[in-house]
Amino acid sequence: MMFTVRMRLLDAAVPSSLAKATADELVRTGCLEAISFRQPDDTPSGRLSSVERDPSLERVRDARRRVEGLMSLAEPPLSRPLDSDFHGGPFDLAAVESRVDAMASDIQAIRDKQKETQDKILRLDEIARQLERGAALGDAARRGLSRPEERSFLLIRAGSVPASEAERLDKALAAFPSVLAPLGGADGRGVSEDGRFHCLVAALRRDETRVDSALRRSDWTDEASDARGNAAEALKEVADKRSRLALELEERRRDVGRLIRDKASELGGLWVELRGAELSQRLRSSFSHTDSTTLLSGWLPAKDSRRAEDAIRTATGGRCHIEWTEASEAAAAGLVPPSAMRNPDILRPFQTLVSNFGVPAYGTVDPTPLVAAAYLIMFGLMFGDAGHGAVLAVAGLLGRLRARKHGKPDTLFTLIWYCGLAAIAAGILFGSYFGMGLLKPLWFDYHGVVAGHARGGTVSSIYDILGITIKFGIVVLGTGLVLNWINLVRQRRWVDLFFDKAGLAGGMVYGAGAWASFWFVASSYKTLPPADILLLVLGLPTVLLAFKAPLERLEHKARGAGGGKLTAGTVMSWIMEWLVSVLEVYSGYLANTLSFMRVAGLGIAHVSLMSAFFQIAGMVNPGGGFSVTAILILVAGNVLVIALEGLSAGIQALRLNYYEFFSKFFNGSGRAYSPISFRSAD
Repeated sequence: MMFTVRMRLLDAAVPSSLAKATADELVRTGCLEAISFRQPDDTPSGRLSSVERDPSLERVRDARRRVEGLMSLAEPPLSRPLDSDFHGGPFDLAAVESRVDAMASDIQAIRDKQKETQDKILRLDEIARQLERGAALGDAARRGLSRPEERSFLLIRAGSVPASEAERLDKALAAFPSVLAPLGGADGRGVSEDGRFHCLVAALRRDETRVDSALRRSDWTDEASDARGNAAEALKEVADKRSRLALELEERRRDVGRLIRDKASELGGLWVELRGAELSQRLRSSFSHTDSTTLLSGWLPAKDSRRAEDAIRTATGGRCHIEWTEASEAAAAGLVPPSAMRNPDILRPFQTLVSNFGVPAYGTVDPTPLVAAAYLIMFGLMFGDAGHGAVLAVAGLLGRLRARKHGKPDTLFTLIWYCGLAAIAAGILFGSYFGMGLLKPLWFDYHGVVAGHARGGTVSSIYDILGITIKFGIVVLGTGLVLNWINLVRQRRWVDLFFDKAGLAGGMVYGAGAWASFWFVASSYKTLPPADILLLVLGLPTVLLAFKAPLERLEHKARGAGGGKLTAGTVMSWIMEWLVSVLEVYSGYLANTLSFMRVAGLGIAHVSLMSAFFQIAGMVNPGGGFSVTAILILVAGNVLVIALEGLSAGIQALRLNYYEFFSKFFNGSGRAYSPISFRSAD
């Protein structure tokens, strides 16, 4: 976990007739990053050729994406099966496409009904708008303010039909967006004593012909009626009908989910076969072959060597030749191993932070655990409130649950959850709960220190808080230097280890400078350490920095890399390089250290903002106590502080890791390990 995963290079030869079976088995293992087979120098040119691309690959990929699209329609989306379900071998692509077409057709039928229902809802909404507008225009017309033709988009008919025809009329009008609203009647449902059903029909004028036809077949008789009453009845009927259609639309949506759930097992099986066939072809595209033999090569973690070898021997029945090459030997031959970081799931968000910055060079330190610790400590110091932390933790937890429910990545929400827990721990240490000291702090009273009324303790002023963050920064930067020394030892870069600004010489300067600074502060800014000691601990390593460039020249010459003729210009270049290194060590390291004061600055700002909101709430009620207004001010203040300070603390913690910590050791020149597996990206 402390370093990138140890890799090995696999070279194998198998019978060409068993190449597909071999690829299928390697896809199941999911651990091989295939590379083109290296043709030996003594192999006659033209003896090796690549595997031809399968013409059906595009069809396989298209079918697989269609299956994924169907799986995503379930709520929550169906998860993709494990690669262990892949059995390989031939399969009937036409039959698979036929099954996918059939399922897509069933879903399309439901969606057509959804669209039909949605169209009805939209037209009802239009009818409702026209009714409301028509009623308003009708009032205006009576006052001489508008023309009747302004509501020509809407057709409204008031009248009656025999009660026996009411159901028939209702069914006829249901074929298009319309409203049938009963009007009065002895029974309150529109049926009068003479047995006629009195009602209002409203529809869009473009459907006037269909309305007239339905009314004639139902023995319709026009009647006069109150326009405003008609509109009110019609609007009520529109609302009722729209509610029924909305329920119908939701049921159609659920029908799609139920259909996908019923087909979950079949869809999973189809996806595995399609994805497996696609990956197998991708893997075989890197193979080379002669007339009867297929050659393959690739990187994989050393711990997976036995599994990959067993897979090849199983696929070929032992008819194969396998060779393993250690990463160091392959690198000497010009093959750069990929880098893989392997950390527990609990550290996955922080591994993402590292990989977003860059991939560690193979064989170097994987800083994920240290980044996790540094990031959370920084965040806690900047956002130290248990109440605010609890809000973040709950928000992060709910976000994780929602993301997992919908099959989406939850890395960001997990990070928010961790930050909330860090803030809770820091808040307990500082005794801060939504800006209030509800419980005694376990470390020091942050609010009391900022307000200037802290009593006793090792931390009693803002300067003490600044000192804590500076010491923390020294620890972080010192850790970065130590990690760099470890990387240099593993890479056998001895000149850089001893004479680089981030090597032992630079580290000595930084350590001595920090020691001298604390000496100066302890003497009340009056004296420095003895000059002879400073000359030894600062002067000697400063001089050692000048030896880097000449020693690198000698090292290159010893390797036969040349170096050119030594001239006065070369010496001047060495001197300038040395001066720049000295400036970077003395000024750059000082700036890096002081940059950690922003941790204290944001923490103080967090406390100050909460104190300000409490003062504002107190000004609302000078007599004491809390009113509704004061409570609203405090709630709004807490929300603002959580949003702004939480975002600022997260960004600044990330910045300090990237630009202060990583700059001391991190080499992001690595190439990410990308095996061909069911977890591969497209």
